[in-house]
Amino acid sequence: MSPSLSNLKDTDDGILVERIQNDSDRRAFSELVRRHQAVVYRACYRVLGNREDARDASQEAFLRAYRKLDTFQGRSAFKTWMLRLAMNVSLNQRSRRELPRASMDLAESISGLETPEAELMKSEAAAQLHEALQIVQPNHRAAVVLRDLEGLTYRETAESLGIAEGTAKSWVHRGRGQLKELLT
Repeated sequence: MSPSLSNLKDTDDGILVERIQNDSDRRAFSELVRRHQAVVYRACYRVLGNREDARDASQEAFLRAYRKLDTFQGRSAFKTWMLRLAMNVSLNQRSRRELPRASMDLAESISGLETPEAELMKSEAAAQLHEALQIVQPNHRAAVVLRDLEGLTYRETAESLGIAEGTAKSWVHRGRGQLKELLT
């Protein structure tokens, strides 16, 4: 007898992956999507620059994950593996077509400040950062997004991008340098 969806919420990602690989448990995959959809969407959005493209890329990344889950070997966390798929999809999508300049809708998602003036300042700063990110070289942007905005370690960033840890550090450093030049 399989556990209910509510019981899956307490289950480790690795166990959910095993259930999918062994039993084709769609409910387990739904739980993985629920857990990771926000971080995958944010990463795609920060690379691509607009909501529609980020939604498309997120959906494509999860479809690829479902199709390729049998290749997941557990050498990294599922989140890291999933972000690698999302970054590949986003970078490929970005390179296939010229995307419009960054929209300002990132500011809509930032809230929680106490005064309207402070909220406006934070919103403007977020919009400037978002615009600057769209100018940064795509590989460096992806590294900065994962390391600085999503809080991954350098090791996780490297695994997500399929590169060496030293390369991840270099890309983050270069991306930060480009952002500093653009924002000052």
